Amino acid sequence: MKTILYLVLIVLISGCSVIKTLDNLPDTVNKTENLIDDAIAEISTQSSSWQTTLQKLENKLVDDAQSTIKTEVQQLANRTIAASGIELRCNSDFLGTRVIQGLQRIKAELLNQSIPERKPVFCQVIPSEIRMSLAPDRRDKIDITGYDFDNQPNLKLFLYSNGQKTALTQYINRLTHYQIVLNLGNNGVTLNQNSDRITLEYNNQELSSIAVIQPQIPNCEIEDYSIPTSTLTFIPPHIQGDTDFFGHGPRIDSDVNAFIENNTIKVRVYMKAQETAWDNTKAEGFNVFTLYTAPSNRKIISIVSDDSSSQSYTDGNLEADYFQQGSGELVKRFVFTGDTAWGGESGTKTKVDVELNRLTIRLKQVGNCID
Repeated sequence: MKTILYLVLIVLISGCSVIKTLDNLPDTVNKTENLIDDAIAEISTQSSSWQTTLQKLENKLVDDAQSTIKTEVQQLANRTIAASGIELRCNSDFLGTRVIQGLQRIKAELLNQSIPERKPVFCQVIPSEIRMSLAPDRRDKIDITGYDFDNQPNLKLFLYSNGQKTALTQYINRLTHYQIVLNLGNNGVTLNQNSDRITLEYNNQELSSIAVIQPQIPNCEIEDYSIPTSTLTFIPPHIQGDTDFFGHGPRIDSDVNAFIENNTIKVRVYMKAQETAWDNTKAEGFNVFTLYTAPSNRKIISIVSDDSSSQSYTDGNLEADYFQQGSGELVKRFVFTGDTAWGGESGTKTKVDVELNRLTIRLKQVGNCID
C-alpha cells in the first residue's frame, strides 16, 4: 500500500524526468506505453478505481528497465512527503483525474513528446466566501489548497466591483505548489461595499470564484421625535414715529411659524405694534430662531404637529397681556408687552414672549439603509 501512495504522489506532482533509461529500449517503451494507456482508460471510466489500477500497473512493471521507474518514484515520493502534508486532501475523483494527467506526462516523456500543460486545480478554499459583516481582521486572507500552483505565470487574480474587473495578481502568495494565500489585509486586496467577487483565472478560464457577501442593508427607519418646550423672546425694531405709544393702543399682531431648513427646525416670530393715533409710532419685524438640528444620520422629513399660531389685539393697559392658546397649536401662550408706564417703549420694551408647545417632527434614517 505504501508503494501505491508513492506512485500516486509522483504522478501528481512530478514532471516525470525519470524515464531516460528507456530511450534505447523500443520494446520496453512500447510495452510501458501500452500499460500506461490501459491504466488511463481504466481510470477515465471509473476515477475512484485509481488505487486498484495503479496497483495493477505497478505489478506489471516487472522489466528491469521498468523497475528503474519504481525506484525513482519511491525516492521522489519520499522527498515530497517529507516536504508537505497537503498531498492527499482532494477527493478520490479529483485524485483519479490527477493520476491520469500524471500518467499522460509519463507517457509523453517516454515518447519524447511535448509534456502536457499542468493546469492548476483547487481542492479547498477557506473561507468559501468573504463576509463583509465580519471585522477586517477576521477576513484578512483566503487559503487555497490544490496542486500545480508553482511556476504558473498564467494564474491570475481579479476583483469584480460593480461590473468592473481589476487585476490583482500581485496579492497571490505561493507557499508551496500545494497551497497559495490571497492577501486581503491592509497591504492586500482592498474590499468595499461595491465588491462582488474574487476570481482566480488560468489562461483566461475561471477556475474559482469567491463571493464577497455584503451585509444585508435594512430599510431606513422612520421615527417621530418630540422637541421639548421652550420660550422665545422677540423685540421688534422701532421703524416709525417717536418711541412712545402715549396710551394709544398699540394695535398688536403676531404670527409664529415653524419650518424645515437645512435639516433644522426653525421658528419665525413676527410682531407688529402700531400706535392707534397721533404719529402712528410703530415697531415691526421678525426673527428666526433655530429650535432643533437633526443628527447627521437622520433627516427631517416633516413637522407632524401644528406648525403655526397667531394672535391680534389692541393693547389697553400698561401691563403684560397673556393669551393662552392651548395644547393643539404651535404656541402654548403669547405674552405681549405693548405700552408701558415709562414711555419710550417702541424698539426697547415692546415685545412678545412665545411659549411653545412640544413640537413633534418626523425623522428618517440616512446612511447604511435602503431608502
